[in-house]
Amino acid sequence: MNSLAVVAYGLLSFLITFCVYIYWKLIRRQKSIYDTLKAQGIPGEPFVPLVGQIFDLLRADKENRAVEYFYDLSKKFGDTYLFSLGPTVRFVVINPELIGEVLGRTKGGYYGKPKELNNIVKSFIGEHNLLVSEGQEHERARKMLNPAFHFINLRSMVTIMSDETSKMINSFCTSSESRQIRVDIELNSLTLSIIASSAFGRNFDAKLNGNQSFADIFNEIKDIVGYRTIRLINQNDFLDRLPFWGRPLMDKGSKLLSEFVDRSIQARRKGESTSLCSGQDILDLLLSAVDDKGQPFTDQQIKDEALTFVLAGHETTGNLMTWTLYLLMRHEEVLKACQEEVDRVLGNETSPTFEHLADLQIIEAVLYESLRLYPPAPFFIRECIEPHTINTPDNQQQIYIPIGTKILVSAYAIHRNEKYWPNPNEFNYKRWLRDPVSKLKPKLPHPFAFLPFAAGTRNCIGQNFAILEAKVMLAMLVQQCEFQLIPGQIIVPESKGVTISPKYGMYANVKKRKSF
Repeated sequence: MNSLAVVAYGLLSFLITFCVYIYWKLIRRQKSIYDTLKAQGIPGEPFVPLVGQIFDLLRADKENRAVEYFYDLSKKFGDTYLFSLGPTVRFVVINPELIGEVLGRTKGGYYGKPKELNNIVKSFIGEHNLLVSEGQEHERARKMLNPAFHFINLRSMVTIMSDETSKMINSFCTSSESRQIRVDIELNSLTLSIIASSAFGRNFDAKLNGNQSFADIFNEIKDIVGYRTIRLINQNDFLDRLPFWGRPLMDKGSKLLSEFVDRSIQARRKGESTSLCSGQDILDLLLSAVDDKGQPFTDQQIKDEALTFVLAGHETTGNLMTWTLYLLMRHEEVLKACQEEVDRVLGNETSPTFEHLADLQIIEAVLYESLRLYPPAPFFIRECIEPHTINTPDNQQQIYIPIGTKILVSAYAIHRNEKYWPNPNEFNYKRWLRDPVSKLKPKLPHPFAFLPFAAGTRNCIGQNFAILEAKVMLAMLVQQCEFQLIPGQIIVPESKGVTISPKYGMYANVKKRKSF
């Protein structure tokens, strides 16, 4: 056999081996999951190996309908259907009864967070945190942290929220002259300053690397993670390790953030730093938390949990505030109702106290309606880790869910489903107003029909913090500023990885309110 034939034989062997590997790792299992569900009558898009419906999704994105894509498929197929993003099949569920079956079984060991999530965030926030931990580690941490995020423990952080909001208002709302701002950028910067100050109790504007602050480095890493997530790079172990697509910058930035948090923890332990609020901050609560045996978190766990709160807690609330101001700028009568309520409750006070917040019921209702129309996380995923059978709502059928099935819950589609929400696309804050006598919130149309913070044992532990923070910010903004949406913009929602934000940004003119 001559040398050319040897090379050709070697190349052919490599190609055959490569194709077998691709089939075995990326096609065979997903095709089996698809066929198993399809055979049970689940409708959906056709199975296309490796790419799935990614080109349809890209086309929808080009038409500014990426977030609407799942909503459109639900109108086409119903409450359950199959769809593939790249090589992975998703079993999309937008029926609250079935969602309850899935989320209610997480603790029982049937469902967990998808394994790929660990790859996406581990280089950023580590592996020992509520976002990615599983089993006993997650259950222990959840029990330790639940008391910390009760409203009573969060009330002292209202001072940080109001102080940081006041700084932002003073920076761009100093006169009756209008100034153009990019709303989404400003509000995400504000929520980052609030959550970071609450988590670390120190000036996160300090330079960590030349001219880069904590916020600069944090946002740089977040953008790189988003870039890699959209392109499915960090969902593959091999590709994730390659020194491309921003990996070196991400590793360098993560090291700087890790060192910053380590110093913050040690400074607090030694009494060299204190909380910036009137009581305990998040770092204090993490340091003082103990489990059933009296054991505290390790410093690594404290660091991972603190960074997780910053990552999960700033962009979601920032986007909530962005969409809320957008809705208010488009509905002047609602904005006026908010202003009248704030003027009545706060009077001449410019910084709301914890006691004020309970009386801001229109503000609260507006925020919940914004969460319904633009849930910060428009979808979330669970993975079946043990074979499970769920019943359809009419009990006419049982659906067998094989191991490895990715179940995608589209909160965006559920929140706009007319079966549960009358006039679902209408901005109607009154559907959330509390009873004037009992002060109780209206009953949900279904326990799993409203999912801005997910649900079940893995719902967002920081939701009380987020609502408290949003109420403080919104009250101060409508009290002291006037906003006017700049005409001619294309404002459409886009989901970059996890959160929903304005695809092309959002610009508004802002000036000081006349009464201030």
